[in-house]
Amino acid sequence: MNNHNQNRVLTYVQSKHVKKNYRFYFVEPFENMDANNFARKLINIKDVEEVFVTEGDYGFVVKAKSSEDKQQDNICKCISRLGGSFGKVTSHYQYKK
Repeated sequence: MNNHNQNRVLTYVQSKHVKKNYRFYFVEPFENMDANNFARKLINIKDVEEVFVTEGDYGFVVKAKSSEDKQQDNICKCISRLGGSFGKVTSHYQYKK
């Protein structure tokens, strides 16, 4: 592969990598909670972009933009007020196909 083609491949790979910070909250609501109503409340929290209903131990995965610790605290407080327990992880990079 010549140098010109090699640079094109590297540029292509680098363009697939997008730096975005998201936090994902794994929410387990209280038993007998109305799932649709709970999901609507979750999606209305500021900076929440998506809510997924899941199988297994957690009932919902909440995807939220992450830029500041204060913002994270606000989302945590809102989820706590709605009821249920949750865990969270931060994603620093997103790879797209």
